[in-house]
Amino acid sequence: METKTVLLLFFVLFNISGAILILIRTGDYDADLFTKILGWLLYIPSLFSLFYYYNWMGLFLFVLANFAAFIGKVYFEKKGD
Repeated sequence: METKTVLLLFFVLFNISGAILILIRTGDYDADLFTKILGWLLYIPSLFSLFYYYNWMGLFLFVLANFAAFIGKVYFEKKGD
């Protein structure tokens, strides 16, 4: 595998995990604040990296990763009810 491809996979995984941490709500305000800060710390650098280094493919993967994170959140919320 090429280095650029491996970095692309890491950026997409960081983007998905950051989006999930931003979207999660547990009801405990202290834990929610910590997870949101951690989520933003993962999300913003991966966002810039995807847009800067990977142009249109990065934009497509960014949208796809955020859609996957949102679908995962909705799925786990329904599963918990």
